Amino acid sequence: MENQKAVYLIVDTKTGKKYVGSAYGDNMLLGRWRNYIANGHGGNKLLKPLDFEYIKENFKYSILEIFKSSVDDEIIINRELLERSFINSHRVWI
Repeated sequence: MENQKAVYLIVDTKTGKKYVGSAYGDNMLLGRWRNYIANGHGGNKLLKPLDFEYIKENFKYSILEIFKSSVDDEIIINRELLERSFINSHRVWI
């Protein structure tokens, strides 16, 4: 994961809420997930209000797409937006 970029999904198993995120830049996937491990929210403003214990008990993490470190960050961002729109338009399926 250290040299991988990715689009990932976080699911709150208690509420069913879903968050699609992406990992790119210098820290890539490993750095991004280390941020989540450190404080639960990884700097995400939507997750900051949640209690760390709640996150540890109720959140599940999945990688939706994985990319080589050489893939342009803009491609990762566009894939994140595509995955987000897909998940939002198919809520019943997931």
